[in-house]
Amino acid sequence: MIQLTDVTLRDGLQSESVVLSTQQKLSLFQHLLSCSYSRLEFTSFSHPKWIPQLADSEEFCQALFKSPYFGQTELMAFVPNEKGLDRFLKFPITWASFFTAASETFQQKNVNTTIEVGLKNLEGMIKKVKSEKRRSRVYISTVFGCPYEGNISSEKLDRVLSRVIDLGPDEIALSDTIGVASPSRVETVVKKALAVYPAEKLALHFHNTYGMALSNITAAMELGISQFDGSTGGIGGCPYAKGASGNVPTEEIAYLLNRQQNTHQIDWDGLSKTIRLLSQLGLTLDSRLASVLKKGGTLYGI
Repeated sequence: MIQLTDVTLRDGLQSESVVLSTQQKLSLFQHLLSCSYSRLEFTSFSHPKWIPQLADSEEFCQALFKSPYFGQTELMAFVPNEKGLDRFLKFPITWASFFTAASETFQQKNVNTTIEVGLKNLEGMIKKVKSEKRRSRVYISTVFGCPYEGNISSEKLDRVLSRVIDLGPDEIALSDTIGVASPSRVETVVKKALAVYPAEKLALHFHNTYGMALSNITAAMELGISQFDGSTGGIGGCPYAKGASGNVPTEEIAYLLNRQQNTHQIDWDGLSKTIRLLSQLGLTLDSRLASVLKKGGTLYGI
């Protein structure tokens, strides 16, 4: 079965000009639950100065974990550094997601450290997460291209991937930060990754800047990858990569799976209501399926 991690509440909201209240986020969380996604990445413990859209992460967690919605799905939150990890560990969140880049320039722009320093910091944080009986994901960003350095060489990517594997995370997400991957490049990168890392622990995180995300997902599925990220309505993007549009819409991945008769657990009624709420909240939708639903259309073949 294909597993879908929805990142609307984190990667989606962090690039939106609209800043939702804690109560609005709680309502959105409830709607996302109704979609039956495998996992929700629901906030970030970044400094409010850098990601003001998620400045209320602790207040949101306090409200969420007192609500009846807690415990209904697997949860993940982004952790940028040691201070963020301390905040994360206050709450019963199963997964911590971390970051490194394949591009040295992007690493500097994003977290103001070198890749080497960042990996050393990750080593300690992943050990701490394990000691607390939590699980860890490491995003490797700019795998398929960087807004500053352009193409990433195989040597650079191999070196970073090898180092990340040595840290022992429970999952690695190869990320197309600016949406420039192509099916042939996906095939090359994924095949190399699978030579050193198991398919069941490898995820793909695509952005849809040039409309290639679904083709890239198809290429990855043909190689045995079963974990993909998406953002409902295709909202968001990368605040550190100018011009990068949002993640691939989670509902478009689900629709692709449905038409190709791959198994998944998406609740289409819940998804339709969630897309309606996103529109009401004033968020920027970038999804063909959302457009169909907003116009009162029905989804063919569902």
